Amino acid sequence: MRGIVIGAGASTGLALLVWVLAASIWSGEATSQRHSDREASLAAWDRVVTVLQHPRCSNCHQPKEPLQGDSRRRHSPRVVRGRDNMGVPGMRCGSCHSEHGNNEASRVPGAADWKMPPRSMSWARLPIGQLCRALKDPTKNGRRSLNGIVKHMQEDSLVHWSWEPGGTRESIGMPHDVFVELVEEWVRSGAHCPD
Repeated sequence: MRGIVIGAGASTGLALLVWVLAASIWSGEATSQRHSDREASLAAWDRVVTVLQHPRCSNCHQPKEPLQGDSRRRHSPRVVRGRDNMGVPGMRCGSCHSEHGNNEASRVPGAADWKMPPRSMSWARLPIGQLCRALKDPTKNGRRSLNGIVKHMQEDSLVHWSWEPGGTRESIGMPHDVFVELVEEWVRSGAHCPD
């Protein structure tokens, strides 16, 4: 009877050892996968942020007033955000910028729903890590989930304008569909942000 107990104890011990080893291997694989996801996410972010910092995006993601052109000069005529992000009485965005836009005679760009983003989305001057965290934060990104951010980048008329700004304005350097794929990869791999 005693030999059976020792045998049972030994097999229980062996089973426990196998379980510990399997858990350790799984844990190592999970850690390796998390590390790999983080690297993929950060690599995607490094390319996404180049678009977000481009003048076509950053000129309007300002706290008080939009900027103009590739040199990011003060908007002329001088306009300010206003309570609804569409300017102030007498200087409304839509007074010059129409959805038909890109009027080369006047050199005034336009797209549907032309306006500044909400003040909470004023991330143009943020370091890339803070910009990343702000983009993920619903209180700073227009109340969007991560999937909502992807949808915004895919469908928003002002985002699309950045790739077809007209005139001598510099377009975003990567194709729009590649940019959206990178945003999707950043989200899918954990939406990690640099420190």
